[in-house]
Amino acid sequence: MANLPQFLRNLNTVGEARDPIRSLWRNVLIVALEDALGANKIINYPYIKSAREYFLEPNRDFKTVCEYAGFDHQYIRMKAKQYFERRSNENNLH
Repeated sequence: MANLPQFLRNLNTVGEARDPIRSLWRNVLIVALEDALGANKIINYPYIKSAREYFLEPNRDFKTVCEYAGFDHQYIRMKAKQYFERRSNENNLH
């Protein structure tokens, strides 16, 4: 989880009551983001592309997961898009 962007790194915010259901859905988002970043070296590029589309393309499942996790889906999508773009630009500079 060390390579996750700041906006998802500390999903269980300080001062918030522990909610095991909310934590479960936040972990679903973390795993989805790890897939989108290619953190699992076993998965192939088409799967990574599909995992990124989950964050970038409007879909009901993403909205529902974000709601269950206690997040605004539009904010998470915006931050994911910014992160993917920044990471892509950094990779193109090297």
